[in-house]
Amino acid sequence: MTSSQYPNRLHTQLANMVALESAIEQKLEELMPEVSIHAGVTALLKDFQTMTRVQRQALETRLQTIANAVLVSKGSTWILPVDRLSPESDYPVSTALQIIYTMFNQAVIGYAALHSLSTRFLDSPFVADEGTSYHLTRQHTQNYIQAIQQISRSFHDVVIWELDEKGLECQCICPACGAGICLCAMAGRWFLRDTWVKAGPIAADEGVYVQLPKENSAAMKAGLRRGDVVLAVDRQEIDSLWNLQEAMENAASGEEIQLTVRRDSGVIEEVAIVRP
Repeated sequence: MTSSQYPNRLHTQLANMVALESAIEQKLEELMPEVSIHAGVTALLKDFQTMTRVQRQALETRLQTIANAVLVSKGSTWILPVDRLSPESDYPVSTALQIIYTMFNQAVIGYAALHSLSTRFLDSPFVADEGTSYHLTRQHTQNYIQAIQQISRSFHDVVIWELDEKGLECQCICPACGAGICLCAMAGRWFLRDTWVKAGPIAADEGVYVQLPKENSAAMKAGLRRGDVVLAVDRQEIDSLWNLQEAMENAASGEEIQLTVRRDSGVIEEVAIVRP
């Protein structure tokens, strides 16, 4: 791969995220009349509109800065399975929230790709303190995760509210519901919370997973391989990538660092890597 090809994947992902943010903006605008009967959801979607507009503009600025080209995303259409959804006339508010929730999750995954690309192709904190694709990705991802949580907190109540509006009373025969204290929304919310907790963390619980080392790098010369997990540096256990970064940064050029590594086979080995 030539050096001129390196940014292309990053540019493409940036353009894709601009198109996705635009699609979310448009979908929010379309859904506003559907949710107007619920003041809380209307206010929530207005906040989301502001958030996506600001994020799209920031991405457009970044793309123009690093590509110095016309945005291809402005004439493109982001195709999502959610585009096939439309609010049902009977339950428009909860359906609108489902549509936006799905699109927000699509955005989180899209930004996950952009995060890795911005780091690999040096559009990251190592070239600027702010404004890189890396910085935008982290802020926008945080915004969407918070927005997803907001929807998750209110969604069950909205579903029950819609049923109440139609006079469809609770049919549950549990002790509380049987006494007229409907716990259906709370039960759904607790189940969702417990399911997320039981699924566990996204990142590994221990060590740092090794990707394919760069050709002729210190890591390759030391014998590190894709799939290795670095468990300790100079006998000190590490629990995050920052521990490894700090050890590499503090070592002098030419200094040898001892890594405790777990191989794919499960075997634990000591590997000596020389700081470039």
